[in-house]
Amino acid sequence: MASTPIDRRERMALQTRADILQTARRLFAERGYAATSVNDIAEEASVAIQTIYTRLGSKRGIVMALLEVIDEEAGVREAAAAIATASTPADVLRTQNRLTRDLQERCGDIVGALIAAAATEPEVAQAVAEGLRRHRNGASITINRIAELDGLRPDLPADHAIALLSAATTHDAWYELVRAHKLSWDEAEQTLNDALAKAILRPN
Repeated sequence: MASTPIDRRERMALQTRADILQTARRLFAERGYAATSVNDIAEEASVAIQTIYTRLGSKRGIVMALLEVIDEEAGVREAAAAIATASTPADVLRTQNRLTRDLQERCGDIVGALIAAAATEPEVAQAVAEGLRRHRNGASITINRIAELDGLRPDLPADHAIALLSAATTHDAWYELVRAHKLSWDEAEQTLNDALAKAILRPN
């Protein structure tokens, strides 16, 4: 059965929602969460405040919806498919590391802004907690796939490997490599790939 085409009004509504989210993403990154009001977002997006409440609910609703924007910009769905079909443990690990790199390179500004706001804003803390849950779940899926391919070091328990991969690819870890130590994104990715391969993968 063919799907019903999205009519013009629905397309416009979806585009308005996307515009609101992109505006909120930019303002939260530039000004910080607490310093950005719903009115600021409405003015910058050229929509009525009521439109924001209709499309996304509260400011918390905007933050939770931004998680999907981040996932889309980072290519999470595509990376998950690549991990599921990868034929070697090294390819699985490289794909996961590239995903976390893409997420931080493309969305690190908003991720950092939300992490900073989470200390004082409960609704942001909930969104950050969900983001961390997804990150850890991604590490778990990656290690489980490596184990399926018999690529995990025999002396490394799977839960330890998940913890190691998760910790080594957080926002703070990428920030340390790229911002604090001035590695290029390519250098940082290669460094992580090499170190994690030695730590996690079964020696050839």
